[in-house]
Amino acid sequence: MKNVKKSRGYGRLKLLVLILAIVAVAVAGLAILYQVKQSPIKLNGESEMTISLNGIYDEPGATARIDGEDFSDKIKIDSNLNTAKPGEYTIKYSLEDYTAKRTVKVTDEMNPVLELAGDDSLDVKLGEKFRDPGYKATDKEGNDITGDVKVSYEDLNKAGKCRIAYTVEDSNGNATRVFRDVTVKPNTDYKAPGLPICMYHYVYDENNPPEDLHKRFGNYISAQALEKELNWLNKEGYYYPTWKEVREYIDGKLKLPEKSIVLCFDDGSKSFLENGIPVLEKCKVPATCFMITSSKGKAKIARYQSEYVSYESHSHNMHRPGGNIGHGGIFTAISHEKGMADLKKSVEICGSSDVFAYPYGDYNDSSLSMIKETGFLCAVTTQPGKAKPGDDPLLLPRVRMSLGQSLESFQKKVQP
Repeated sequence: MKNVKKSRGYGRLKLLVLILAIVAVAVAGLAILYQVKQSPIKLNGESEMTISLNGIYDEPGATARIDGEDFSDKIKIDSNLNTAKPGEYTIKYSLEDYTAKRTVKVTDEMNPVLELAGDDSLDVKLGEKFRDPGYKATDKEGNDITGDVKVSYEDLNKAGKCRIAYTVEDSNGNATRVFRDVTVKPNTDYKAPGLPICMYHYVYDENNPPEDLHKRFGNYISAQALEKELNWLNKEGYYYPTWKEVREYIDGKLKLPEKSIVLCFDDGSKSFLENGIPVLEKCKVPATCFMITSSKGKAKIARYQSEYVSYESHSHNMHRPGGNIGHGGIFTAISHEKGMADLKKSVEICGSSDVFAYPYGDYNDSSLSMIKETGFLCAVTTQPGKAKPGDDPLLLPRVRMSLGQSLESFQKKVQP
């Protein structure tokens, strides 16, 4: 009988221990679940917000700390908020497996009221002045506050779609912002001052002039004179477009600042590489070096790398006689097969096909077709003049830089 009671007591104890173990596991599980559910993301501002139609929503953001470390900059924000449409919107904040949400309600009334005249979507040609159809703004009491409207234009100097923002704020700090969509269409007929694409060749040190200084058709410029020219360009605030931008400008898709300029150094001579590049780097001015790649082009490009110099094709081995057009360059007489092989090799060595400089400036229909087939964005000749919208992008003129030119002479050549 004692053994039976003892056995029953042991069984109850065993059951109690089991129950306590289950409870402990459950408590631990609930604690873990609680910790999982407790997101470390803390919203800045209210979790529920209301703004008027077309009201300005300034994202308050959120913060997050895990084990004492700040992860606020890792939070991703996803939103479907459209202030131009009444409704209730959710803004989601995520950090790894944690989330938090903010609700934003957009009412069906504007405060203040801002109305646009004319169409919400308009077209304008590149280079033409945009004429705003107008707008009107009133506060909640009906007072006219049109004079307080601020208009912010996106870049209307590039073809494509852009927006104009109209913003007004009343005396109580309520603000409204509406937009007008504008499509800028390509145009080459507007009055443009022209883009000077400058043609330099060789650069020398005045303290150590080369023996052939006066035997290179005036194609030398001193490093000292070059530095004065570049300093003047920087002082005047000149813009240095890329060749992609040059092509867009020629095609009527981009309006460049009036004070824009492109600097080119033909042939890839050692004199430019050693005397010209340091000046470009000192003045922080970008330029293009048209490299004759058969003349140790690969080694030169590898040795004289610079963030201010881009190497482009002046052909591989077509900067030589053999034709009967212009200066007699062979490019106008070479076969299509050999010409294409030459261009492809040059492009491969230069690592770019943005622009080509015709050897001696000579070209004909045959050479032009090869330039097109190679895929160059632009090509430059030695024809004098500034490049303008509507020009043939593969037959662009240039402004020649000559030995002994004064700073004043340079300024007259390149100024709008």
